[in-house]
Amino acid sequence: MGFFSRLTQHEPLFRDMADRLGVDFRAWITANPDNIGDYRTAVLSCTACTCADACKGWLETHDTADHAPDYCRNRRMLESLAKA
Repeated sequence: MGFFSRLTQHEPLFRDMADRLGVDFRAWITANPDNIGDYRTAVLSCTACTCADACKGWLETHDTADHAPDYCRNRRMLESLAKA
């Protein structure tokens, strides 16, 4: 799978994971536009994940969550932002 295909597949997974945890990236980036670089880095980290199918399954079974699954490469970031 090429880079742009992975990006197209993973970016929505990343956003959906953030939504389940209650992370508001729009507010986070609006508050500090420099955060856009951290957002891009997190999306790129997600594209390197080999658990996309597990992630899709997890997202299908969770409307909300307090924690991302252990395999999530962005777990710490997302959980930290969810607590903010």
